[in-house]
Amino acid sequence: MPQFGTSLPLFGRNAGKKDVIELSLDTLRVGHMLSFAIGIGAALFLELQVTKRFIRGVEIEGLRMLLSGHTLIKYALFGLWLTGLGLVFMRVVILCEMPSAKMIAKLTVVTLLTANMRIIDRFVLPELFVYEGLQLADIPAKVRAQLGAVAGFSAGCWASALLLGGFGRLAMMDGLAIASFLVPIIAFATACGAIVGFAAGMKRGLPQRDPWKAVVPGE
Repeated sequence: MPQFGTSLPLFGRNAGKKDVIELSLDTLRVGHMLSFAIGIGAALFLELQVTKRFIRGVEIEGLRMLLSGHTLIKYALFGLWLTGLGLVFMRVVILCEMPSAKMIAKLTVVTLLTANMRIIDRFVLPELFVYEGLQLADIPAKVRAQLGAVAGFSAGCWASALLLGGFGRLAMMDGLAIASFLVPIIAFATACGAIVGFAAGMKRGLPQRDPWKAVVPGE
């Protein structure tokens, strides 16, 4: 009987501890998904809207939009790091689970996104402000290709993060299999971005024909 009486409080403490752990994990998951949604949403918006604006030239409104969106992505990445490391701590330290290949892949992708963000801060944004007011064709083709590659790399990393979060099958793969699946996606997106950036300003100098202007014979 004494043993039965002492086991009940112990069971209650274990149940309460389990509830706290589950609540902490759920809170971190929600914060992680929210941070990811904000980050990929802002990135997609910038890819479409800023590109659409810059087709007409590097204008100040587009640069301001780019700065605002880039700041929002910074906060999203900070949230991803905060909640992601929290989830790693809970699983590895509290629950004593071994780090999975999928977990390491997620950390790698967020690291790549963070490095890409630093490249945008240090090189892309200053470079774009130099060419403010110019047409895309006025920007050297090499620079356009580099800017496009950075944008494509960012898109590829966000797409990889989406696949890591949505494809349950990746959890059963080892690190090499996950890398062989994601690296081509990032490489392809980077190459496409570079090609689009290179070709973006190649139409400058072609004669523009007004379709509404009447053609008068002999003129």
